[in-house]
Amino acid sequence: MNHTTKFAVLAYVGFTTYITLEVCFRGYSYPLMGVCGSILLLLLDYFIERIPWSVDLFTQGLIGSCLITCMELIIGITLQACHFPPMWDYSSEWMNFRGVICPLFSFLWIAVSCLGIMLADSINYYLLCCGSRPHYTLFRKISFIFPERKILYQ
Repeated sequence: MNHTTKFAVLAYVGFTTYITLEVCFRGYSYPLMGVCGSILLLLLDYFIERIPWSVDLFTQGLIGSCLITCMELIIGITLQACHFPPMWDYSSEWMNFRGVICPLFSFLWIAVSCLGIMLADSINYYLLCCGSRPHYTLFRKISFIFPERKILYQ
């Protein structure tokens, strides 16, 4: 499998998914947020591929939440330093830091990260035919395995 193809597919899906989620929940988005979505899905895929399947999905989501929160912090502080208008404003949220990050959204990013991880794993397994079949445990109690890939052509 060509790594350029994998990079392009994950970057495109990250871009479009992030923009779509923002438009659905906020009513608008920014192209830079799509770029963030691309980078984040690629980073999630990179880190999650290097840990065993036995690591709990919630723990993987925590890793993703840290990545997203760090990216929000870097971009938010940079926009403030360059005197650009903010793309988001958490200043009314509890325990926010300069309006660019807050615990509530960091917590929400856990769920978004879990979905992103499953999306990237599904793309890798079903579309790009690389990696093993996705399977996860949640809170060490719930296990779920994705269906086996079907070969449509030979």
